[in-house]
Amino acid sequence: MRRIFTFSPARIASWASVLFVLLCSNALAYQADLDEARQALEQGEHQAAYDQLQRLELEHGGEPEFDYWLGVAALRAGSPSHALIALDRVILRQPSHAGARMERVAALLQLDQRAAAEREIERLQALSPPPEAQAAITRFQAAITQRRQAENSPQHQGRFSIDIGHDSNPQRFPSEVAIDPLQPNLRSAIEALTEMGLVPDGDLSRFDEQVFSPDSSTYQRLQGSYQGTFPAGEQSRWLFNAVGQAQRYTQEAAQDYDLTLAQAQLGYQRDLAHQRVFTLRGSALQGWSGRNQDRLLPRWGSHAELSQPIGLDSELRWQLGAQHNRYSEARNDHDTGLLGIQLNSRHSAWRTRLVAQVEQEWAKDDREGGDLTQLRLGGGLDYPIGDRQLLRADLNHRLRTYQDDGFALYNDFSATQRRDRIWQARLTWLYQLSSDWLIEASADVERRRSSVDFFDTRRRQTQVGIRYLF
Repeated sequence: MRRIFTFSPARIASWASVLFVLLCSNALAYQADLDEARQALEQGEHQAAYDQLQRLELEHGGEPEFDYWLGVAALRAGSPSHALIALDRVILRQPSHAGARMERVAALLQLDQRAAAEREIERLQALSPPPEAQAAITRFQAAITQRRQAENSPQHQGRFSIDIGHDSNPQRFPSEVAIDPLQPNLRSAIEALTEMGLVPDGDLSRFDEQVFSPDSSTYQRLQGSYQGTFPAGEQSRWLFNAVGQAQRYTQEAAQDYDLTLAQAQLGYQRDLAHQRVFTLRGSALQGWSGRNQDRLLPRWGSHAELSQPIGLDSELRWQLGAQHNRYSEARNDHDTGLLGIQLNSRHSAWRTRLVAQVEQEWAKDDREGGDLTQLRLGGGLDYPIGDRQLLRADLNHRLRTYQDDGFALYNDFSATQRRDRIWQARLTWLYQLSSDWLIEASADVERRRSSVDFFDTRRRQTQVGIRYLF
């Protein structure tokens, strides 16, 4: 016999009561959490309020009251992008929510989206705000005007720095004057030794062990720089940058790599539609090296860059460049073309950057290996620690491929195509002592693996320096 389930009115009322109690309990718990977060905001504990509301976002996101307080807490805790997302949800459901629109203006200003902030202010004005809100709007407008005036007036910044460090392999110049495969005087030396028949133990590849072994050394570096910005209208500006640097090694064996650089850049920058910015720069560099500071190279070139925002927290930069390099040893002369892209992103607790570049070198006919193609992939991360410290990490990989066979002197007298893989890692710690003084400490590691074993290298550098900003 089939049994039919029936529910009495008393049982239904009992279950309804239980369900009502559960719903009330959840509502009371949510209201208590919301009140606690508000209280934390009033006491200045912005991060605690933000953390508490974030835990509730999955369940209560989309509720105007919750989203408003989440946006306020995110903004006060230094996450304007998340604040903007929460406040947009409020305005989507309640377009006339003046408080959400007011906080949205503040978030847009923190993200330096002034045009969008001005449009939001116009919407606020249409809501006929009360005197207190109008006073806040006036302050926002004053901040926008102040920033615009700062951009439209000349800006100057100078820096002087002193560094001391240790280099495990001074036989590599920095990237500013990268010479490959060897510094000219070393290449001449190895060829002279070969002509004299002084091949160590009959194996030419051992020159890197017996003649060109790395001589680690400490060094000192002085550097001064100037950056100037000069308005050329409301949306344009001229840029000028000058840098001078002198690096001297302590060990006598490494002093052939003492280096002095002087560089100047002149640029033009223009703001385009949709928050895009175009920058064109011309640069010139002069280098001197060795104990007697003989002329090493002049270099001049141009560089164009177009930056555009991607969403609220990212910026994409397109890069195009050309360089003309003329060394004291003519066989190293080459012209360079570069095409690159860089993505900078801002996250809640850190910033990241990704880089991809393709570079082509067109060499003179007598450069060994001929033309060269280089692919560079890299990434970096900036992690602030409080208001005064920053950790910066960078990792780069370069693949350098020569187009012609060569390098027989370095490969048992057998010509071959050379291909180098280079890994570079750098970790930097910065500490802001005051508005004028900055301490910087860094460690660098480089590993080069070449299809021609002679050019395999390792390099480690550590340095600490102090910067004076003015």
